[in-house]
Amino acid sequence: MNYIYDILLNFHDTLYDFYDWNPNDNIINVRKIPLFKITSNQLKEIKENSICFDSEFLNKFQNKTELFSGKDIKYIEYCCLLSDGSETLALLIKNNRVEKSHLLVDEELEVLEVVTRLKEETIAYQILKRAKNTGFKTRKEIEMEKSIRRNLKKLKEENAIQQLKYLYYECFNKKEESKEKILQDLEYALDRNFESIGSKLNAFFELISTSK
Repeated sequence: MNYIYDILLNFHDTLYDFYDWNPNDNIINVRKIPLFKITSNQLKEIKENSICFDSEFLNKFQNKTELFSGKDIKYIEYCCLLSDGSETLALLIKNNRVEKSHLLVDEELEVLEVVTRLKEETIAYQILKRAKNTGFKTRKEIEMEKSIRRNLKKLKEENAIQQLKYLYYECFNKKEESKEKILQDLEYALDRNFESIGSKLNAFFELISTSK
């Protein structure tokens, strides 16, 4: 087993670059963590999708990741690093959920040096769900989009047709009576053209939130 020592990790459901880490995130100081070299194709699939790993692979690194915890050492049941020699991804598997973390730049460079000496292996997993491509959105934009979608769903459930009509006019400068078409067009625009309507939708939801 190959290990990397003394690195910082910041696990989330959404993978954030190091420059999007927040001071109030639960950033952990890892004392020791297993490292596996895999193909670029596998790394890309694991990075971009919801994954379920084969138990044989999980058993390889079970309880082998150590955390600094005062004078004691704590263990994480399933945690490891995957790298293809160009990029490194950290995984935390708990209760059938996989959270992911990038590394700090200087620490990743150290990992990549180690990876050059490792033998590539193939790991078994299944893709449970193809993840939505967030493109080049920042963490703030990703979290804003999630909030907007939650609020749109709430308006749909509450049948708040007047608010939906207002949003439609604000975003597209035209009227629409059909609730289904309003929601369809807003969802489509969020997927394809977030930059043009994201701020308008977010400002509206922030306004009605503060007015309550």
